[in-house]
Formats: sequence, structure tokens, C-alpha cells
Amino acid sequence: MKITFCGAAETVTGSCHLVETNGLKILLDCGLFQGRHEVEERNWADFPFDPATIDYVLLSHAHLDHVGRIPLLVKKGFQGEVITTPPTAAIAKVILMDSAHLQEEEAAYHARKAQRRGEEARPPLYDVGDALDALEVFHRHIPYEKPFALEDGVEVVFHDAGHVLGSATVELHTEGKTLLFSGDLGNRHRPIVRDPATPPDADVVLIESTYGNRTHRTIDDSVTELKDAVHTVIGRGGNLLIPSFALERTQEILYELFLMWQHKELPSCKIFLDSPLAIATTRIFAKFPGYFDDEGKKVFAHNPDPFNFPPLRYTQTTEESKRINNLPEGNIIIAGSGMCTGGRIVHHLRHNLWREESGVIFVGYQAQGTLGRQIVEGAEQVHVLGEPVAVRAQIWTVNGFSAHADQPILLDWLAHTNAGQIFLVHGEEESLVGFQEAIQQKIGKKANIAKWQQTVEV
Repeated sequence: MKITFCGAAETVTGSCHLVETNGLKILLDCGLFQGRHEVEERNWADFPFDPATIDYVLLSHAHLDHVGRIPLLVKKGFQGEVITTPPTAAIAKVILMDSAHLQEEEAAYHARKAQRRGEEARPPLYDVGDALDALEVFHRHIPYEKPFALEDGVEVVFHDAGHVLGSATVELHTEGKTLLFSGDLGNRHRPIVRDPATPPDADVVLIESTYGNRTHRTIDDSVTELKDAVHTVIGRGGNLLIPSFALERTQEILYELFLMWQHKELPSCKIFLDSPLAIATTRIFAKFPGYFDDEGKKVFAHNPDPFNFPPLRYTQTTEESKRINNLPEGNIIIAGSGMCTGGRIVHHLRHNLWREESGVIFVGYQAQGTLGRQIVEGAEQVHVLGEPVAVRAQIWTVNGFSAHADQPILLDWLAHTNAGQIFLVHGEEESLVGFQEAIQQKIGKKANIAKWQQTVEV
């Protein structure tokens, strides 16, 4: 069996690992590279394999950095099958269509600039037609803990990764060995989704390392900090911006705001969910209550619920979004993208970042090179939509809402696998090195940091 690390190796995005075994070529994820310019440029390079020769894509979950290059894979000749869990299949369709629209919009924007300079414009990475073609290769939707065969001698089981709705750890049995791909592992004791399942024994483990060098604050501490931000900003008449990923983080924040409202702890304000993608994803959540944890099932069994309560407003159109900034201040605005790399949150930042009465609360990971990372690291001025904007709003970073496991959870999960060989993926340098050292010290095993486009035989 050979493994080639085609993405999320020495970086935190672009998850894609090629497994060659038993005459098959299998991709674990096929995600988009995001963040620094030099990393995003990898999206335009040829795949380090012929897409037409790939038999299967086993998809861990529907975040763009895990699913976002499937349309390109199909465009380049892939005729195989994408297999994932039912919620991931449903969410991935929305994510990919949204990504295609963004690719077209960005290409049109750069085409106008290129035309003014008399230069040739670069076409979109893929378009809506390519995304529609990609939806045709999502065939089998397999629930957790139900073994299924790819070919004779190759069997797969999905386990709950506890990261986002429908996220899976992939267990692959082949050549008498067990390969375990963590996907993105979730934090514990979070609302709605269940905790990560205890993993099986494995000979080879590919484990994510996003927060491999740190420990999160508890969810209780994070809820307290969220409440503090809400009362502080709304109390002084400012707008509280929450850049949030459409999948999972948005739904968790709505859940906590709903509980505040239910317990009469929410000050008088309106809550705007200003993201068509987040709105669509939220509606998909409501179709899969069987994947919720016990607490989530109880809360969603009654009306009103976290996705439908009086202060909450859904803003679908661009016109509705623009009107938010003409309203009296004292609102909570949840909008994408989570790292402030685009989407409607950027426009809200332009209107609010320079206001001392306003605030921004970051509830998710901010990759290197992103606008969100600049703000979190204390920049006094940033460029928003090409214009310099002073950072005067109050900034909170609340990592207890992270959908990623921290170092203690990662170590505990890894210890249960009894892994013979360990490869660290999906992390930036400090996290990878810190996690590698912790594995040696606390588990007594050697872990290898996967290198981009490195091939290993196991």
C-alpha cells in the first residue's frame, strides 16, 4: 500500500491523500487550498496524479478545504465514485454550488481588472456547470458503523468524527492492514454534534493536527465570553460581528444565542444570519436530527428552536444584507466567511471595524495570510476590499467553540488506535512540531510529519 500526501501536508488546507492498494486508487478527501497566496496557487497546478485513474473518493466531511476541488477533479477526467455519509452528501452539494458561484464572481472581477490593464484574464477554477457535473458522482451515502466494500478485499467503515454534522473518520481495511484517516476530529461537549467516537485499532494513522500544540478553553468559559461580548457591545449600541463558517459554527452560535434568549439573558437586539450558504446549511441540519447529540435532540423537539426564534432574521439577498448597515446599531450579525477571506462579512467589517462601540468575535480557526488572522494578531490597520481600515472595534477570540480537537483530545484519540505508523497532516508548522513532540513524550511513539507530495509505502 502506498500513500501520497497531495494536500493538507505542511499546511492546514487542501486535504487530499492518495491511497494505492489492491489495484485501486483511492482519494481521502479532495479539498481546496485556502489562505496564503502561494498556498492558494496550488489549486491551479495539475493534480499529482491522473484524475481519470482515480476509482473512489472517500469524503470525510463537507468543509470546502476537504471537498472543494471535487468539481475540478471531475472536470479533469474523474469518472469514479464519491462515497460519504448522508448529511455530508447533502451539505457538500450546497457547498460546491456556492463555491462555483464564488469562483465565477472572482474570475469576473479579475477579468475586469485584467481588461483595464490589457492583460489576459484567468478563467474560474471551475464553474456552476462543473459543480453540477460533480454532484452526479456522489453515489453511495453510508451511515456510521456500517461496513461497505469497495472491491474484493477492500472494506471501509465510517465512524463519527464529531467535527461537523455527518463528519467521518475513515477506517480502510486492505492488504491485511487497517489504515485510519482521522478526517477533522471534533472538540468534546459541544452543542448539537456528538463527541468523536472511540477509534478502532489501526496499523497506520493519518491524523489532523490543526490544534496539535494547544489546549482550548472549556465550552463553559467560551459561552461566558460570548455572553460578555454580546452584553458589552449591544449595551453600548454597537454591532457585534461574528465571522462564522457556514457549516457547524454558525449553527452552534445560533444554539447558544437561542439559549440566552430562552433564559432571558439576551439583551434587546436583532440577530441577522447574513449568509445564503449558512441559511441553506442550517436548513439541512434540521433534516438530520438523528445525527444530533441527546441534548440537541431535546432542544430541537420543541418550537421555537435555535433555528427559528423571534430575534433571528435570515437575510438571503444582497439588498437585505446592505440594509442591515442602515439600521440603528445594536445588532448581532453572523456572516461568512469564517476567516474573512470574502463573502458578506467583509462588507460588515468595512462598516464596523473602525467603530470603537462595535465588536468582532472570532469563533473559529484563522489560517495564515487571511484577513481574520491579521485582525486576531492585533493589526492596527487592515485592508478591506482594497481600502485601509483602522481596527478600533473590540476583538474577542473564543477558541472553545472550535470544531477541532485540541492537543489533549487528539492525544487521547490517538492512544486508542495503538497505531504502528503515524503521519501528521492538516496543520501549520508550529502545530505539527508541537504535536509531534507531545506524541513522543506522552504516548511514547514516533510520529512523522507528512510532506507535500511525499509518497510512503506501508
